Amino acid sequence: MTAPPAPILTAPLRRIEVWTLAVVAVLIVARLLVAIFAPISPDESYYWLWARPVQLSYFDHPGMVAWWIWCSTHVLGDTAIGVRLPAVLSTVVVSGLVWDTARIVWQSREAAARAVLWLNATLVFGAVGILMTPDVPLVLFWSIALWSICRLIQGGGTRWLYIAGLAFGLGVISKYTMGLLAPGAVVTFLVFPSLRHWFKSVHLWLALILSLLCTAPVVIWNAHHDWASIAKQGGHAFASAISDPIGNMLTFIGGQFGMATPIILIFILWATGWALIRGWKDRRADWFLLGASSLPVIAFFTLHALSNVVQAHWPGPSYIGGAIAAAGAPMVANARSRLRRSFTRAGPILGIVLTALVYLQASTALLPITPRIDGTKRLGGWDELAQAVDQDRAAHPDTFLLVIKHETGSLLTFHLPDHPTVFQLTGIVRPSFYTADDVAALKGRSALVVTETREGDLGFLKPYFERLTPLDTVTLHWGGRVADQFTITLAENYRGGVIVEGDGYPGALDKP
Repeated sequence: MTAPPAPILTAPLRRIEVWTLAVVAVLIVARLLVAIFAPISPDESYYWLWARPVQLSYFDHPGMVAWWIWCSTHVLGDTAIGVRLPAVLSTVVVSGLVWDTARIVWQSREAAARAVLWLNATLVFGAVGILMTPDVPLVLFWSIALWSICRLIQGGGTRWLYIAGLAFGLGVISKYTMGLLAPGAVVTFLVFPSLRHWFKSVHLWLALILSLLCTAPVVIWNAHHDWASIAKQGGHAFASAISDPIGNMLTFIGGQFGMATPIILIFILWATGWALIRGWKDRRADWFLLGASSLPVIAFFTLHALSNVVQAHWPGPSYIGGAIAAAGAPMVANARSRLRRSFTRAGPILGIVLTALVYLQASTALLPITPRIDGTKRLGGWDELAQAVDQDRAAHPDTFLLVIKHETGSLLTFHLPDHPTVFQLTGIVRPSFYTADDVAALKGRSALVVTETREGDLGFLKPYFERLTPLDTVTLHWGGRVADQFTITLAENYRGGVIVEGDGYPGALDKP
């Protein structure tokens, strides 16, 4: 199969291409503005804390997100845009990769433009374009891997094997979800005779070795930490921790309609199924790959929701192949009814409008949405809490900070001027960047314990401190409405115990 003819690159722009360029350009500017003005989220402050200092890997996820944040904040400082700039830039690159992948698969610039437009219109991609989480590098390397494999299928040389291997390895050290791309790619190479010869090629195995070498940071860290991260992810994947599996699965499915928006999700599900079936029947390995990289991933997380909580954004990378499939499948399938054309136009319009509303609310909190259903309220009021904590620190010198939740601790560290170490009580164990010696040195000092008011009484701390005295109740606001409430308690004369020690991973407390 040969590459598309050169004129496809030099033909005049069509209306959909002009609209796509305009919409994507506006979205890029909007993401940049939101990245500057929207308050930092709890998750982002948590990953920012990982970069103080950077490590090879971490208990929750591999280290790529921390490395990117470290590089960006060293240029732009410990600011919201310093944390988020890699996310904004990454979506620009991903859009270009999706455009070229769709172009070579469908041999159509119109389909390429539609794929980019539809992907950018999803809420999940809109979030990846702003919030700096492990999904940002994951989506980038997933896109590179899919693009390079499609290039290889289209008759490209062995260099595309190495690019795919490199992208896959870097994706694994971004987020373990990258491993879900492998089954679809392997099956594609197995079921199409035209691709099986690669299994006899030394280049395939060298590319695999390159991919494995890229995963070295994760392997080394886990080897030195009792395989804690891998055990955590494996336990999460196979544990059954919910009482209502059907309800949990339906909640997850409902979340997909929110993340992809309803019209786009329906098109993606139809197109990925179509790509698998027609790709097999027509012997089109590239079509088959689009379905094999998308639909099984969505199915995996849907089934996984029967046994554990699954966040709505986790299958996000699968929508890359899905959007590419949805962009071209209707043309090949001759699904050109008036109703389809209407929904084709309505899908991205609805998605872009919803994305714009979320961006507006995240940046300004102007929309009169009750905090009970406003997901952006988690961004609000942390500067108010930090100001109150800073005042209490000044009134009680030589106190250290103590929290129950890692989100509270990382946000306080980010917002307080001196970025102090915040210690964490035992409970849900998260990485903490202080040592057992640091904890031992706290004995005899007093603490400011910062907790959500709804977390209740702190009587369980009495054996570890001489006296507990409530100091302040701080109300956090978002758009003039109450977002949350925190209590600051003075805990005097720490006697030892109760604080997470060591590296903060399971088993660390058992070590001498």
